[in-house]
Amino acid sequence: MQHQRDARGRQLVHPGPPHPDRIESFADGLLRGEIVLPAGAVLIEAVAAGLAPLGLRSAALDLRGLVLGPMNFVMPTYSRTPDHVAYYSETHHRPGPVRVDEGTATYGARDGAPFLHGHVLWQDADGTAMGGHVLPLDCRIAEDCTIGFAGAREVAMEARPDAETNFTLFGPVAGEPSGGDLIVARVRPNEDLIEALEAVAARHGVREGRILSLIGSTVGARFEDGLAIDEVPTEILGLNGRFGRDAAGGARLDLEIALIDALGRIHRGRPGRGENPVLICAEVFIERLKAAQEE
Repeated sequence: MQHQRDARGRQLVHPGPPHPDRIESFADGLLRGEIVLPAGAVLIEAVAAGLAPLGLRSAALDLRGLVLGPMNFVMPTYSRTPDHVAYYSETHHRPGPVRVDEGTATYGARDGAPFLHGHVLWQDADGTAMGGHVLPLDCRIAEDCTIGFAGAREVAMEARPDAETNFTLFGPVAGEPSGGDLIVARVRPNEDLIEALEAVAARHGVREGRILSLIGSTVGARFEDGLAIDEVPTEILGLNGRFGRDAAGGARLDLEIALIDALGRIHRGRPGRGENPVLICAEVFIERLKAAQEE
């Protein structure tokens, strides 16, 4: 793994050429609601059965209260080859039931079929705080659950091979978006997490807003309270994120995240501005809370 540093902090060199579009985002109308996931169903099949009839091509899913069993998941780890700067752990298994305390997911499509990318937090049977990346084809609903969603019909999230990172990643694709109160975005590697999300808000004229879903990874982490995570592979989950305006009238984000490091530890806090480059990607859904003209 090669490391490259600049004045802003930690940077990584990925195996492929950097993509020219570092931040991709589109606005669309927001459709909000709830779906029931029936016990015994495969996770992605249950979600798709609820969302596909609505014509949604992308959605942020609120996974709080989801109960899985069995649940299969992975955690972040170091890559054993130069093909990636970081990778996934071996698959971990829990027979269930596992009750999700916090979690969100991106819903979209991969290879023409419904797919989702979700990060969740829970407590194991012995009370240990755990977190991971759920495998949507290898998890089943343990009992009937109701989850919330906020989605778009014209902006899709499609998983495609990414030459820069050598992963298949979700990214927003515009059909005929007419603008609206839901912004769907993807941030690429080495962009600062906070500054990139503020750039998305500024691009779409968001004066007041909130993050509905934020999942991705950062190069370790630096938190406002001084906590430093030096293990490079991470997975992050947005817990709370609100946009307002700074003294100069620009977009200002107050963000709290949970981070799963390469040792499986869970950290919570506010990431420092200009100190947290994205590792592989960050997927974000933003809701506009006050009407403003699109820039």
